[in-house]
Amino acid sequence: MAAEVTIPNLGYTMTVAKILKWLKSVGDPVKAGEILLEIETDKVNYGIESPAGGVVKLILVQPGDEVPVGGLVAVVGTADEIVDARHYAKKEAEKPIPEAVQSARPKEAGSSGPPPAEERRFVSPLAKRMAREKGIDLSLVSGSGYGGRVKMADVERYLGGPKEKKIEGPLLPQPPEIAEVIPLTTMRRKIAQRLAQSFHEAPHFNLCTEVDMTEVKRALAGLGEKGGPDEGAKISISDIFIKAVALTLRGHPRLNSRLNGDRIEIMRRINVGLAVALEDGLIVPAIEKADEKRLGQIAKERKDLTERARQGRLALSEIERGTFTISNLGMYDIIFFTSILNPPQSGILSIGKTMDRPVVRDGAVVIRPILEMSLAVDHRIVDGAMGANFLQDLKLGLENSVLLM
Repeated sequence: MAAEVTIPNLGYTMTVAKILKWLKSVGDPVKAGEILLEIETDKVNYGIESPAGGVVKLILVQPGDEVPVGGLVAVVGTADEIVDARHYAKKEAEKPIPEAVQSARPKEAGSSGPPPAEERRFVSPLAKRMAREKGIDLSLVSGSGYGGRVKMADVERYLGGPKEKKIEGPLLPQPPEIAEVIPLTTMRRKIAQRLAQSFHEAPHFNLCTEVDMTEVKRALAGLGEKGGPDEGAKISISDIFIKAVALTLRGHPRLNSRLNGDRIEIMRRINVGLAVALEDGLIVPAIEKADEKRLGQIAKERKDLTERARQGRLALSEIERGTFTISNLGMYDIIFFTSILNPPQSGILSIGKTMDRPVVRDGAVVIRPILEMSLAVDHRIVDGAMGANFLQDLKLGLENSVLLM
């Protein structure tokens, strides 16, 4: 019996996935568990495995298409099995898809119940949103997707061609000064939604201080190129900060917590995330139990997570397990900045570039490597004194390598 390949649910925020590429074509043999295609979600790129061995009989969507969670994308069967594409088209059309909109054709008087499948119009979430924003009557847009599904590209194509009719609301022409329009990727769109929500719903405040990095630089020099015989990864300033933050969080549990309704939940584990820049967004994989690990272990895991983040090979659990975030822009020659909270976490630390500066030590002016850092916290959970005490203890640990190590 033919096996259906559908879009899995990879997180409670996921509603739709974008098809990136197919690794198999119709007629290709496939093993159970072999990757058939890659999709892009709001958090990760993900390879969908074949649920059974056999031959790819049908491919129902193309790269660039957006498919809701649970949507059918392919069918795998035995080599001699006959698969009727019309059966699957009808099956998909009869699904109660939330994004479906009714045809503009009026029902006959006295009719009741849902219209026949051939009268329904199925629309991707992005296409539906664009049509609403541009004032487009979707009954006028021809769908090029599977089963006549209307995609964002169909709406864009309609915008570029002659219009038969439109619902009330002006259509704004593209200003001549715009050179290029870049549609938001699934990840970029989700970043925008999450950070806008965080900025407006979680009242932030920022605390800033300077750190004398003399002891950190001395510690790095003493550790050399490798973190240890078992780890084999070069230790960086980011690794030092991950370890220092994790140890400091032990004494400041409110900064390792989240707000859930009318209660504050202190997290059992200290999982420190490090923001990683991608080509069109960022992602925050977290090192689990960072306070319990050696610097060499942290360096090795940080390197692995960073590489897999840029390759789109992170597991969802590696992204969602973070309890506190660090953002380091020092390598981009940024001296100081503040960050927006990574929900639902209560704190994020921003660290800038280490620079040699004149400072006063024991009444004399000397040159020291100084780093500026800022702490953003959710004021619903953390008060000013709590945040200040955390920063003081973090600074103390960084400026005293004995305490840090």
